[in-house]
Amino acid sequence: MIEQRIEGLYCIPGDFYIDPYRKCKNAFITHGHADHARPGMENYFCTPETAEIMKHRISQHLSIKKIKYFEKIEFNGVTVIFYPAGHVLGSAQILIEYKNKRVVVTGDYKRQHDSTCLPFHPVECDTFITEATFANPKFQWGPFDVEIGKIYKWYLANKKKRINSVLFGYSLGKSQRLINALKKRYKIEVFAHNAIRSINKIYSKFGVGHLETKTISSKQGYKDGIVVMPPGARKSKLLAELAPYRTAFCSGWITGKHAEYDEGFQISDHADWNDLIKTIEQTKAREVILIHGSGPMLRKYLNSKNIVVSNYTKSHKEDKSVQLSMFNE
Repeated sequence: MIEQRIEGLYCIPGDFYIDPYRKCKNAFITHGHADHARPGMENYFCTPETAEIMKHRISQHLSIKKIKYFEKIEFNGVTVIFYPAGHVLGSAQILIEYKNKRVVVTGDYKRQHDSTCLPFHPVECDTFITEATFANPKFQWGPFDVEIGKIYKWYLANKKKRINSVLFGYSLGKSQRLINALKKRYKIEVFAHNAIRSINKIYSKFGVGHLETKTISSKQGYKDGIVVMPPGARKSKLLAELAPYRTAFCSGWITGKHAEYDEGFQISDHADWNDLIKTIEQTKAREVILIHGSGPMLRKYLNSKNIVVSNYTKSHKEDKSVQLSMFNE
């Protein structure tokens, strides 16, 4: 029923792609990040929140069919339902049901609490196509509130030295999560890059609060607040004008000091090792397909539980299709 083609994951009976890499007629999109929502598709299908994000980032003239969470639609004889993925605003897992067989494609997801988006909703299925970005036991996230507390202490230490605090996070999802938590918990002033502020407006439109920020200007002082910028602005003139400053990056990939930043905080919008295992167990799937990471240690663990595991390699060049063993129609 599902295969990987050069364009991306393809539903054979439904004649549509999920997060396709290349131009296609029908594209079902899990969320608005650029590696999942690409331009050039004839028709898009996604949540209302993702639709707003895509219109902002790609074009206001996209042909988009909005599908609400938990809404059941029939597409070319295939049943499709979007469930919350907990990754960013509007992110969705996609359940595909055909001839009494159920496949879930997760896109990216996390299980930690996030006030800026709906929590992940476990869905039972036969085959679970899951991201494996952090499929290694060394990746185990601590409590989000603890990391936010570390950020605040870092800011206070900088403030005491009259040094600006510049926090880097992705403009969609990570930044909103950080701003929301800092403002809600510490009532702190936040100065945000315009790329982040424009996404904040979309979040606010869908009822997400505590995202009020001020614009960044070299004429302002930032000692009484935190500056939030996307990683792409790290070498910008705007950052240089904030000197003296200290930088920090929030990511699952780094802990402590990092070569390109003065500090690092382990905050991720992806599932860690424990949450990957918990999620797979909750689906009761007997076949698991790993994408966005090969996950050899996860494969070994799941095999020990008598779960069939295989991989989809995210190749834009490979022309050969890779069939799902259970759904080779």
